[in-house]
Amino acid sequence: MRTVWNIGIIVSILYLPWWLSVIFITGACFFVPKFYEAVIYGILIDALYGTKFGLYGFSYVFTGIFIIIFFVSSIIRRKLLW
Repeated sequence: MRTVWNIGIIVSILYLPWWLSVIFITGACFFVPKFYEAVIYGILIDALYGTKFGLYGFSYVFTGIFIIIFFVSSIIRRKLLW
């Protein structure tokens, strides 16, 4: 299951708009336990599509977003019964 999510996310990062990649990575964080790859994909998206100046001087916007999504999804996963 993890391999299918990883292949789908890599394809979405390379060929689909960024917002679809964010949706896929968020879904993977909720459905795959301990999906640490989300942070690596954030770094990859920032390296491929990030700007030099970023958001208020922070150039690792997607990395920060995926770190937050990872922690929030792990908290929500603990509270829900899957």
